[in-house]
Amino acid sequence: MKKVVICANRNKPYMLETVRALEPWLRERAEVFEDREDRPDWEGGPVDFVAAFGGDGTVLRAARKFSAHDVPIVGINLGKLGFLTETTADQSREVLADVLEGRYELAERMMLHCRLERGGEVLLETLGLNDAVISRTSFSRLITIDFLVGGELVTTYGADGLIVATPVGSTAHSLAAGGPVMHPDMEGFVVCPICPHTLSNRPIVLPAQAQVEMRPRAFAESPALTVDGRIYRVLENGDRVLVRRAEHKLQLIRTGRQTFFETLRTKLDWSGQTRYVK
Repeated sequence: MKKVVICANRNKPYMLETVRALEPWLRERAEVFEDREDRPDWEGGPVDFVAAFGGDGTVLRAARKFSAHDVPIVGINLGKLGFLTETTADQSREVLADVLEGRYELAERMMLHCRLERGGEVLLETLGLNDAVISRTSFSRLITIDFLVGGELVTTYGADGLIVATPVGSTAHSLAAGGPVMHPDMEGFVVCPICPHTLSNRPIVLPAQAQVEMRPRAFAESPALTVDGRIYRVLENGDRVLVRRAEHKLQLIRTGRQTFFETLRTKLDWSGQTRYVK
């Protein structure tokens, strides 16, 4: 019998109702475990896959916890956009039945490793699937950030912040800040300033092997570092934020119900231009 972990935000009533309605059906077909949100790592032993119920935030949390264990994840969208999810609640039984019977493919997604150093001491090390972001915490003046690749200074940004995103994360905060969309099968980083003071500071794309570093230098009030919008640390002048490709990749379960471009058309409302017939 397959071993399945349910990962869900049980603080939201409508999500809890959906999970509770599905659990009896799933328990008849698999050995079911529940992920505990208050624990940063999985300690329950080997499992076959994770069923993440929620929006992209739930998938991001599951990715940080289970990617190091190479456990595949299937997303059931109960949120809004759901770029990373495979299906909605209406089709959840059908999709989970396919996964339990092995009718799926695995799509590997690049993740990032982020390290925060202060005075030579490592304060934070974490994985991320979407992005690592330095941004303002209040209505203060611009942040000054030295940006380096492989130890070489590329430029010094004066901006509201700076985003280093994976291909998966290129459709998240980076896209809202004017960055390009990268196909998730690619590997690389999108570096996108947030409201840069200099208009010539445009988003750039770097190879996956790049060693990226951000050094905040001067600001009116301390900015913050976020990873996937969740991991939060207030920064000090002289801190070093180092980002590189993570050793492990997210194993994302795909049943072939929707392609990446179909997702872009529906989620971003890419309806296209009206066709005129002569």
